[in-house]
Amino acid sequence: MRYIEHIVEPDRLLLSWQAKSERLRMLVAELIRNDNDADLVYLKDSEEFSKAQNWGFEKYPGFDTEKEVHENVLGSFMKRLPPRSRGDFSRFLDALRIKPEAKDEISDFALLGYSGAKLPDDDFTVIHPFENASPPFELLLPVRGYQYYQEQLPLTKLSEDMQADFEAEPDNEFDPEAIKIIINHVIAGYVSGSCSW
Repeated sequence: MRYIEHIVEPDRLLLSWQAKSERLRMLVAELIRNDNDADLVYLKDSEEFSKAQNWGFEKYPGFDTEKEVHENVLGSFMKRLPPRSRGDFSRFLDALRIKPEAKDEISDFALLGYSGAKLPDDDFTVIHPFENASPPFELLLPVRGYQYYQEQLPLTKLSEDMQADFEAEPDNEFDPEAIKIIINHVIAGYVSGSCSW
């Protein structure tokens, strides 16, 4: 199994929201690193924020949208993750492809981004934008739409050492910002819209 060996510590994270009836994730806020904490800033002037409100987005629980900046919110967001003191925390890191011995190296802020901090009972996901990343680094991306291509590229034919190529698809009828993932000259699926920044 491959692991993320070069942790990229972000300066900001993105907060996405998804309506229950809509497959598209919309960016509604950002978490800005503030020393050992973070501030939540809603993206109220963005088209995605307006679209999310039209689909039913109101706020992230506990943080009203009327307030410009919510300071020191890291503790609230860390409740979305298991505590580091938990006996099986290393299994959590392993599921993220982060080596358990990196437990003390990765910040809480970065851990939110690498994990996505997704809960089963809400519609929020935290996204690491990798804006300040310098090679080498690794990232784990979900492949969207694989079910439509699995006949041409079955799981049994995939291995960890295969190279994946990424290619913009501006003519995509559903998303002109789509990025397709190609393995062995076959489309495997697409980068999640929330990851194509």
